Amino acid sequence: MRFALNQMGFPEEGLLENARLLADAGYDGIEPNLTADGPLWDDEFVEELADELERLGLDVPAISTTLHWERRLSAADDETRTAGLEAGERMLEVAEELGAGAVLIVPAVVDERTPYDEAYDRALDSVRALAASGADRGVTVCVENVWNDFLLSPLEFARFVEAASDAGPVGAYFDVGNVKRFGYPAQWIRILGEHVERVHVKDYRTDIDTMEGFTYPLEGDIDWTAVDETLAEIGYDGWITAEVSPYRTAPERLPPRLRADLEHLFS
Repeated sequence: MRFALNQMGFPEEGLLENARLLADAGYDGIEPNLTADGPLWDDEFVEELADELERLGLDVPAISTTLHWERRLSAADDETRTAGLEAGERMLEVAEELGAGAVLIVPAVVDERTPYDEAYDRALDSVRALAASGADRGVTVCVENVWNDFLLSPLEFARFVEAASDAGPVGAYFDVGNVKRFGYPAQWIRILGEHVERVHVKDYRTDIDTMEGFTYPLEGDIDWTAVDETLAEIGYDGWITAEVSPYRTAPERLPPRLRADLEHLFS
């Protein structure tokens, strides 16, 4: 396995500073997020980042974003959906420049005003459009399971990925912690099988059982032995990327301590 940290847990402000910190802590990669006004929109900065990552010996497992919670790929109005597609296209551009093989996409958000079936159809069209662009750039569009009331079973998740894959490379970015409230992570991994392209890890406390229940690996209720064994069963030996919040106190201590825990869990 190769280990990375998502930008959500970075202790410093700048990507370059965090890249140096992660390299010192022994990580294999860094996963930056495309934000509304962040530096990944700047071509010159992306080139500078690529050079620094090469110097540090760090790779990029994927480009992620939270923009698709607002710029929804399943939105009924064309303007919102187009904004989401533009964000996705920029992620693909940055992924190609940084040598990342994947982008992380939130395909839809279902709510009181967005019927599930309509969201499904629009999300599928959007992911197919991005997959076609990804095929030209050698980048896989990875759909993540998140708390968006969408793709609520591994069977449906797998079918969605398969349906979108007719347009280009599409896979699952499986988040272990996001599943615990609704099912059993090892079962999802086994059913998704070869569709699993990337893995996010965090833990979850069922005694809290809300968004506040997310925590650091080894501090929740996930059966990590079952997760590790099932990943081996499906032949997964790729990226394990932690997606956790920084420590409230001494945040610079998170990366090395977390890196040691990842090695323990997936050695």
